[in-house]
Amino acid sequence: MSNVEDRPTINPIPADGITYFLHPHPRSPFSEAVQVGNVLYLSAMIGLDDKGKLADGFEAEVRFIMSNTADILKRYGLGLEHLFKATVMLTEIDKWGEFNRLYKTYFHPAQLPVRTAFGVSSLAYGATVEVEFWAHVPSSRPLSE
Repeated sequence: MSNVEDRPTINPIPADGITYFLHPHPRSPFSEAVQVGNVLYLSAMIGLDDKGKLADGFEAEVRFIMSNTADILKRYGLGLEHLFKATVMLTEIDKWGEFNRLYKTYFHPAQLPVRTAFGVSSLAYGATVEVEFWAHVPSSRPLSE
């Protein structure tokens, strides 16, 4: 995400087997990711564009979620192929099919993450979709930001 390039680097904080990778925005009250064992848990995200504004329209939101997720994973030496679990929240559950059409293009057809999807009444900033991911961290690849 280009909107974090000018922000200070925050070193990971280990705490008894858990490593917290703090969110790069200093006002965010949550970690961007947390590693426990060989699992990297990513904070759920909405489709914010490069300026930190909500993308215009459902498809753009989904594309920014996936692009921003790929960027975060890349910072930790991982890729979308390391994702194994997704939780999808939709303000319009009838957009489930459209979400599937967009989402599956980011994965190899034989490596689709397991997934939970459900409808919600609202999301932050008026977003229509939010996605949380879990990624596998190979033992041979220690993470660092």
